[in-house]
Parts: sequence; structure tokens; C-alpha cells
Amino acid sequence: MEQPRQIGKYSVIGVAGEGNMGTVYLGHDPFSDEHVALKVCPVTAGSGFKIARKLFFNEAKTAGGLEHPNILSIRDAGEHDGLPYIVMEYVDGADTLRSHVDPANLLPLPRVIELLYQCAKALDYAHRRGVIHRDIKPSNIMLTRDGTVKIGDFGIAHNALSDETQLMGVLGSPRYMSPEQIREEDLNHQTDLYSLGVIAYELVTGRPPFLARNISQLVRKIVEEEPPPVTTLRPEVPQALAAIIARAMAKRLEDRYEYGHEMAADLASLFGSLDHGRPMPGPEERFRIARELAFFNDFSDAELREVLDAAGWREARPGATIMAERAAGDAFYVLASGEASVQVNGVEVGVLTKGECLGEMAILTQGVRGASVLATEECLLLRIDYRLIERATMGCQLRFNQVFLRTLIERLARTNARLADALAG
Repeated sequence: MEQPRQIGKYSVIGVAGEGNMGTVYLGHDPFSDEHVALKVCPVTAGSGFKIARKLFFNEAKTAGGLEHPNILSIRDAGEHDGLPYIVMEYVDGADTLRSHVDPANLLPLPRVIELLYQCAKALDYAHRRGVIHRDIKPSNIMLTRDGTVKIGDFGIAHNALSDETQLMGVLGSPRYMSPEQIREEDLNHQTDLYSLGVIAYELVTGRPPFLARNISQLVRKIVEEEPPPVTTLRPEVPQALAAIIARAMAKRLEDRYEYGHEMAADLASLFGSLDHGRPMPGPEERFRIARELAFFNDFSDAELREVLDAAGWREARPGATIMAERAAGDAFYVLASGEASVQVNGVEVGVLTKGECLGEMAILTQGVRGASVLATEECLLLRIDYRLIERATMGCQLRFNQVFLRTLIERLARTNARLADALAG
């Protein structure tokens, strides 16, 4: 197909890549003055065109309503010279996870955990809006230069909340299909979590969970057999991570994670435990550490244990970025030890010490981070996912709101004091 000069209102700059569902061009949006990715249907006639057209507009409808930092956003869709096209955000220099399931190119385990966490959070978001992807696989998960995951290719996705006729039947990539998907049973969102479990298995071991000579043997193994535990293939994998992967890949729905946020919470509990190759403090030691923090002064012991049961711990070396400016916020931190610098555009605007929280404003405003936070000393942090607050008891939720309000007032007072000193000087 000859490269077009224009697709709809978008000028075409060049070819950005090739995919199963057509050529992706680098385009320019004259209204936003931004680069965009333009995916154009490659089929021009016959029954194949009808299917391809259905897939294109299915992707536009299902993914077009999703706005999440880890989901590739759909900007527009239409037809040009009789061919459907989709306009997506353009991610310069992005790779896919496909290159990291190669045993010669495996990522460090802490990095794998972070990527899986992002995927689980994104799927949880989509599932709660009725969207089941149905084709989660490494080549459909982009990895940006700054390490952010972007899930794309919602062509065969199903919207459980829609009453429109949608694509049904055996769809997807066999290696990543759930047992119920192969059996052509009615699917729910847990099928995506199974597929994510398969990806996790490959990212950790560098090989698929089931080796087979043909498709028939593969589907039989997926339905009937258990894969070798990841620890038998890579002994240094922590048992906790192996258990997360096994639960995601459970054949029975009742044994599998029900929601992505549950898998994300388990992954978050591993943050930091692999950074330095040593385990985090035990449960009672964690409780003792948290009990001494000013942030939790008003929490009862029962409420504090409720928080710790679902929170994760993280260590940060001096110079490490704890939070990045303009990044999406889905968690906040309480500094259990150490000191951190708050910076805006590279300029220090504050210092955080033991017992202070960071990142809460992005949670309160449902926005992006307004500042970067860098560790200036060895730091131990308690990481609290915002969904923890939503699922907490009413008493615990009130405690969080009280502390957030007090923190906001104290920081405004400090800011006013600094401004007064500056004016006086």
C-alpha cells in the first residue's frame, strides 16, 4: 500500500510501524499540534474487509472511552478513501514486552514486578468499566522510554456493559488464552488476568509455561496440565512472586485473582524487597515501625493493622526517584525512615522527613504528580494504594481524610512562612 499524504485531517509524516491489524503511520494533528499514530486497515475487499472494519471500530469504541496512564489512548476514528483508521497517542521510541520474554534479554525481577503492577492496575481500571481485552500478550503491551506500560490493541475487546452485538467465538492468541477461553465459555474479566499471569511467567523464566509441538497439544495442556513452577526454572525467584504468578494462572476462576487490584496489591507488597536483595521487616516489626510514625498517630491499632495488611514497603537509595513530576498518581507514601527532596522543574521546594506523607495531592485531585520526590538518604517507605482507602472501613477512611487535611494545612502554613521570609528579606 502506497503511503498516503493525508488521512482525514491528519498529515502523514512517515511509517511508525507494522502490526497484525495494519500499517501504523506517524501523523500530525493540526489542531493539537501534536504527533499522533494512525493505524490504517490493510484489507480493501471481500469478507475479510468486513471483519477488519469491525475490529477497527470495535477497538475505537471499547478503548476510546478509557483514560488511564497505562492504556494507549484512542483520539479519533474514521474512514479515508473507504478504509477505516484509528488515531492513537504516539509514543516515541516505545518497545513491547515481546523483546523481554527472550531468555537472553530478561529484565531484573524488581523491574518485572513494577511492569506487572502497572498492567494489573490498567486491567482493573478497564474491567471496572466493563471492558475485557481478550488478547493480552507481550506484543500488545508497549514499554515507553521512561518505563511506562501502555496496553493497546483492543480490536477483539468485549464491553460487558454494552448491548451491541460484538465479536464472539475463539479469539486471541493461543499461548495466552485462558482455559475457559479455549473452551469457548462465557468470559469475564478474569480471562485477562490469566493472560497476564502467562506473560509474568515468560518475563520471569524466558519460556512459555506450556511447550507443545502443535496447537492441539498446546490447548490440551492449557486446559488439563499445570505448568512447571517458575522456581524450578529460576530458583532465585522469591516464593511470594511465584505464588502471585500461580494464582493468576489458576485454571479455576475461584482460585484465580478476581480483580486486577488484588493482584496489584500483592505485587506492591514485594516493592523494595528485591531492590537490595534482602527481605522487608516481618509483620510485627512493620507494625512497630508504623506505630512510631506521626502520620498514624490518630489511627487505632486495629485501623493501622488494616492499613498494613494491604500496603507495601519500598526502599530507595540516595538519588533514586520516588515519585516523578507529571506522572499519574495511584498511590501515596509515608516516609518511615530517611529524608527526601521535593523538587519542581529540578528546583528544591521542600524536604520531607520521617513520618511525613508524599503524593497525597494526586490522590485527592485524581490528577498527576505536581512535583518530583528524590531520596537524599537511604529511605524506607510505606506505599499505600488509593484503592486501599476506597475499600477500608469507614473509620479508617475518616482517619485518612483527617490526616490529609491536617497535612495540607501544615504545608500551606509552611509555604506562607517561606513567602513572608522572602518578602521580608
